Amino acid sequence: MADSPSPWARVEEGARIQEGAPAIQRPSKEQIVGFPDEAATLIDESWSSQKALIESNEYDASWLNGQHLVIVGGTGRGLGGAVSICALHNLDRLGSLTVIGRDIKRSMEFEFGTALQARASEYADKFHWLNNGISVEGNEFDSIVEILKAKCAKDIIYVNGVAAASSGLMPGLPPVYVKDIDEDGTYYWQLTELPERSIEATRNFMGTLTIQFPDALEAAGISVEVSAYADWRGSLDRGSRDPASPTYGRWGSYSTSLYLPKDLIQDATRKAYAEGRKWIDIFFPTMRTRALPFIPGGMVMADVYDNVLGRAGVDRVDIPELGVGMVHQIGQRLNDKDDNPFPRLDAYEAPFDEWIYEVLLLINDDESSKFFRKNWVG
Repeated sequence: MADSPSPWARVEEGARIQEGAPAIQRPSKEQIVGFPDEAATLIDESWSSQKALIESNEYDASWLNGQHLVIVGGTGRGLGGAVSICALHNLDRLGSLTVIGRDIKRSMEFEFGTALQARASEYADKFHWLNNGISVEGNEFDSIVEILKAKCAKDIIYVNGVAAASSGLMPGLPPVYVKDIDEDGTYYWQLTELPERSIEATRNFMGTLTIQFPDALEAAGISVEVSAYADWRGSLDRGSRDPASPTYGRWGSYSTSLYLPKDLIQDATRKAYAEGRKWIDIFFPTMRTRALPFIPGGMVMADVYDNVLGRAGVDRVDIPELGVGMVHQIGQRLNDKDDNPFPRLDAYEAPFDEWIYEVLLLINDDESSKFFRKNWVG
């Protein structure tokens, strides 16, 4: 295995190193008891923010009238959940809303789905929540088709917010080290080689299945007017995947494995654009989603972005607003007001990437240093 010239492929002598990626923690009994209230609060607070933005005419949700929405990955505090919240509160004028998740029962995300269903009771004939995940064949897919046909949904809007991927290295690549911080100070995650089954699962659940889904619906007699996906610009930095590049690994897991499904989505978007289909892959800023704590160094990167934006006097756009932004962007594409297949809702954050790289490289435990960790995180 050849060495890489990248500073993200080495660490200083004596540095603390943790191999792999953060483990998924089981919720405590207290957390489980609190999930219903947490879900209710998330829905209420998100809609309060979204409602004000829509009423100010900053974003256009008027196109929702009579539309049939299918939101996959539509539960929880991520982008899909934010779009579901916006759609739920417009259910009176929607044709129908189908939210598809894949959540364990003892989770906030499952309680989020339960709360959506309860709040949709006045328009129960328009709402359906499924918790079997995305599929393109078999009984589970047939159930989706039957629900849509029962709602007379001949044309639908498909929104994908699925997050299910593994952080690690492709076989044969040099190590990548991602800085993180705990109560003892800075340390590094050393990304480890992924087994083939994890690589295929990462490609499949976030990539292959999600781009096959609209085609499967079309084959079943349901037209898809717009297909909309969520992306992050780290997936565009192909140089950071090349061990010979001085930027190798600078996006952490996005340089090593998380780009895999995004490549498939981007290729499908280019093909759809050439064919005249309304298909968009929207780029979002760093978001504090449920997946972020499981990405090595993800929380530290988000903290440093917040710090840098604050120093620059730039306001962060939170997830509820980004959800409305996605709704707005879908409407723009639906009504031929924006032909861009790759809209950017991260434009306020992207100019600070080079600054972020340097801070993440330099952040340390020296209290006298400009880059002491507490000056940038927490």
